[in-house]
Amino acid sequence: MALTQSDWTVASANGIVVLTCTVAGETNDTDMMTKRTPANVLDSTKPFTIIVKPNEDFTASGASAVDVWGGYAENCSLAAADVGTGCVLAHANSTDIDAGLTQVIHVFPGISGTVTQVTNASPGTALIAPYPFYIVNIDCTAGLQDAATVTFIIVQ
Repeated sequence: MALTQSDWTVASANGIVVLTCTVAGETNDTDMMTKRTPANVLDSTKPFTIIVKPNEDFTASGASAVDVWGGYAENCSLAAADVGTGCVLAHANSTDIDAGLTQVIHVFPGISGTVTQVTNASPGTALIAPYPFYIVNIDCTAGLQDAATVTFIIVQ
């Protein structure tokens, strides 16, 4: 695995927080995970939207679901093969992701209930517990066929 993960950049527009992270992977990488979100930027009690924009077609990588990990420790991280340190898998979105298609997941932390999502439908909805940090990952069942770059955006 030879991922290159940028730090999350924080911007604001009209009072709305916008976080952006870019992850670049090489042939045979099976996960495209971000670093954890920065401390004290997101309000984990308020809804936010995750936007995932790949530049490469991920269908050659088998199924490629977008996972949201909740971090409970300051040093939380995610390694290959879905091995989390200080974090847990909070949501796995079933929609395969392709180049030119943007995956959107609306996250409602701390709201209880059940949401029925049609498989391979976008946008997705996630009801998860609030966490101080989040990590987003494209989890492929096979390695990337070509090098790829993914832009992850969180809007709150």
